[in-house]
Amino acid sequence: SFPPQVGRVTASGTPQGTRTPRLGHGRVRCAASHQQWTVRNTQFSSFTFLATLPSIDSPPRIMPKTAREPSVAEVKFAIEPSAKRTKDKIDTPGKDGGEKHPLKSIQRGNSVLDLCVYKGDFDHAKLDPSQTGLLKSLEYRINFSHREKKISPWHDIPYRASPDTFHMMCEIPKWTRAKFEIATKEPGNPIKQDTKKGVLREYKHGDMLFNYGFMPQTWEDPCHVSEDTGFKGDDDPLDMVEIGCRQMRCGQVCEVKVLGVLAMIDDDETDWKVFCIRTDDPLAPQINDVEDIDKELPGLINTMREWFREYKVAEGKPLNKFALGEKCMDREYTEKVIEETHGFWKAAEARLRSHE
Repeated sequence: SFPPQVGRVTASGTPQGTRTPRLGHGRVRCAASHQQWTVRNTQFSSFTFLATLPSIDSPPRIMPKTAREPSVAEVKFAIEPSAKRTKDKIDTPGKDGGEKHPLKSIQRGNSVLDLCVYKGDFDHAKLDPSQTGLLKSLEYRINFSHREKKISPWHDIPYRASPDTFHMMCEIPKWTRAKFEIATKEPGNPIKQDTKKGVLREYKHGDMLFNYGFMPQTWEDPCHVSEDTGFKGDDDPLDMVEIGCRQMRCGQVCEVKVLGVLAMIDDDETDWKVFCIRTDDPLAPQINDVEDIDKELPGLINTMREWFREYKVAEGKPLNKFALGEKCMDREYTEKVIEETHGFWKAAEARLRSHE
């Protein structure tokens, strides 16, 4: 029962985005007195109850309707007048049947590193990222130099950090959702924010639960069909899923131990997801293989698998699938995948050099 006051009352905790009246109940507040009551079996919308209470002498103060704030994933950043709507040059087999390879479009200078063999000459502390363009604009890029010489983070950083560890570059820090990625078709391979129809992309599914990036000097060859998955490669470096407790920075390189790998199938392409942990993470001494993840962080693998399975549904796409019985394979298998994809990259690099 309500006191004899007139006006509309607004609901708290009603479903967001529901504009049609429904029959339900919840906590309500009177616009005049701001007192709250429990209402049951009252017709309401998500913004304002449709019931009118008995009148009193003084007119009520009507509370304004407030629209739901858009989530971060729904925000579309304004495109500046100077923004260039340039599409990435995609090198695929031409209609004339001539071979085109993505590495051939990359302009590179003299590398300061040995491109294929670990020699310990790379120091990630000497990696110098430089930003151009405004953040959240189409022109924003992160370029890289090492010991004051420009490098490609994909081609010039050794994939191995030591005989037992590897390098990873972070593209999307954990607890964020802006879809930054390495520009594999641009000279120097800077990091940029991905776009779709001229709009900067963010994951609508939600924030990343992990540090996401790639392993340098690896390539999932789109001309190779994996015997284990039955699908061709996705034409990108290996994806890295870092499960440590610290948030990395976009463009940061770290030394990692690889632990396991999921064989995700995305748009009929093999898209390996390599699980790893930073060597300086507090849990690194305890986690050395996929079975250690279940011991130290129970539930993590299943949670990550479901995140990758479902994240495109919010964009209107179907669920992703997994090969190998959806199993996260062990470290030994993972290192075989790494060496195979490094071999694909090495062969492509050799073909590129032969044309220089």
